[in-house]
Amino acid sequence: MPVLRWLRIFVPLLLVAVLVAGTVLVLTSRSDLQKSRARVNDAWAQIHGSLDSRYAALHKANDAVKDTPGPLKQIVKDVASAYTHWTDLEAHPQGVADSVAAANALEAAGRRLVVAAHKAPRLAGNEQALAAVDAFAALPLPEQVATFNELVGKFEDLRARPSYSLAARILGYDEIPDLDTGGTGATSG
Repeated sequence: MPVLRWLRIFVPLLLVAVLVAGTVLVLTSRSDLQKSRARVNDAWAQIHGSLDSRYAALHKANDAVKDTPGPLKQIVKDVASAYTHWTDLEAHPQGVADSVAAANALEAAGRRLVVAAHKAPRLAGNEQALAAVDAFAALPLPEQVATFNELVGKFEDLRARPSYSLAARILGYDEIPDLDTGGTGATSG
């Protein structure tokens, strides 16, 4: 019987200790996660306007080639859809992660558009359309993208630590993707 009495006291105390330790862990992790995510948000705010201009140029390039028949049609639809999503996020912000995902979709679709437009036989003599495509392709990503991606990496490393992962899930610090920088500034001709 003394063992049962000891268990009746020890088990609730152990549960209380676990709850207190979990609460302390979440509260102490919150500050670091909050600061790291704030740095990511600030870095995103610095590049967001430049990306807006870049994607307006992509939209203009897309409009220049949209009437070209053939396989380019699907890429034009993809660019238009991604651009619509980007502008919807402008009107109704959802957060940095959603904006970066939309920017990544535009970057990928934009690269496909540039390559496909230069390979499309029906655009071979259309200097005006190709000039619009080249104008987009010549636009570099903002200089601060490397800093943004570095800060995202630090945030994700922090979020992945065992002592922070529970706090991140509880507090809603979801994953933020890197901004896609693959193949920027390259045109094919």
